[in-house]
Amino acid sequence: MGYRRKKIDNFSVKAKMIIDKLKGKKIIILDIEETTFVPYILPIIKSLREKTKKISYYIGTNYKGSEALKPLGVPVSKQFNSKLSRHLKEADIFLSPHIYGTGNEDSVKIHINHNQPVKYESYQKENFINFDVHFLTSPLHREQTENTIKKYGLEDMNIELVDTGYSKSDDLLSGKYCREKILNELNLDTGLKTVIYAPSWDEGLSLRSFGEEVTEKLLEIKNINLIVKLHPISYCPESSPDYEFYTGGKDWTGKLKKYESYKNFRHIPAGKIDPYLAASDLMITDLSSVALEFIMLDKPVVYIDCPEFFEKTLKKTYANFGNSTAEFVRNDPKANAGRHTGIVVYKPDELKEAVKRALENPGEFSDKRKEFAKKLAYNPGKAADAASDEILKILGI
Repeated sequence: MGYRRKKIDNFSVKAKMIIDKLKGKKIIILDIEETTFVPYILPIIKSLREKTKKISYYIGTNYKGSEALKPLGVPVSKQFNSKLSRHLKEADIFLSPHIYGTGNEDSVKIHINHNQPVKYESYQKENFINFDVHFLTSPLHREQTENTIKKYGLEDMNIELVDTGYSKSDDLLSGKYCREKILNELNLDTGLKTVIYAPSWDEGLSLRSFGEEVTEKLLEIKNINLIVKLHPISYCPESSPDYEFYTGGKDWTGKLKKYESYKNFRHIPAGKIDPYLAASDLMITDLSSVALEFIMLDKPVVYIDCPEFFEKTLKKTYANFGNSTAEFVRNDPKANAGRHTGIVVYKPDELKEAVKRALENPGEFSDKRKEFAKKLAYNPGKAADAASDEILKILGI
């Protein structure tokens, strides 16, 4: 029955695309396998819609009809299981914010990274060559991408690299957000320094190694606000086939509910992190690329070293991502989330002193942050426009 249903869905989507083609429309498939990918695609789609009405959009996803997809403005009738994308040769462009996306060989396949470079030296060859065009977020991303091409001898493949930027951060880098307004909306004291805990998701990193201990240690610090914003994929629903892989099988939203009685604590499970980066004075993280966004604001970061990740997860999850050794990921700016520009602690008990040090002297590593920030953004504040211009060029519009 499932196979028959897939064939019917495939035929239905193909028919809609053919009708759109007859109307003179170009077809773009948005690869939103997980709904957490929406913020990385949405600014570009908004920019495209402002420039032309000659494109019809479709969504490949595991969450057909989800409320989270509504901002993209694509009707449910044009949403389908993400695995169908590879069979839909009618699409002119397959646009994916993750390197594992697979479009049809007749489509122009464009990869737009959903983060800045962290955790690995280079992409896996088999994933990287599935794309014809890579939209690059920054000079750092270009280094990582060119390293991938050189490492695997892909120079003759004519894979196109385009310096577009990181569209998700356009509003943040344009100064759209007001610190006081954001904190007032959260009912937090604007007179207090605000700390944001923003860990990455992998097994062995701080959330899954220390659980709630990091939050508890931070709440012991007097006279600060604490915002917790987990990696989007840490909120992966239990219905997802990747729930165990992304969350360790834990409902982190449920686990953080116990701290809601603290007047200075806010857990923000939904929406973009960008407003809360603007509202925060200090970030606590482990190996999340969001630290690079904070560094671009010249704000201090405290990093939690996580031996289990470096000793086990790197070898297991990132074994095929080039020379991604513990030494490389800890020390090379192409992978270390900027930890060479901040304070590193080695256990949660050290957080209190590190937070005090960073808040009392936020300029301590400012020179390092500013120097590194030069490598972290193409077209700051205007990346969505740069990406949409390139897409229109590819489509001949």
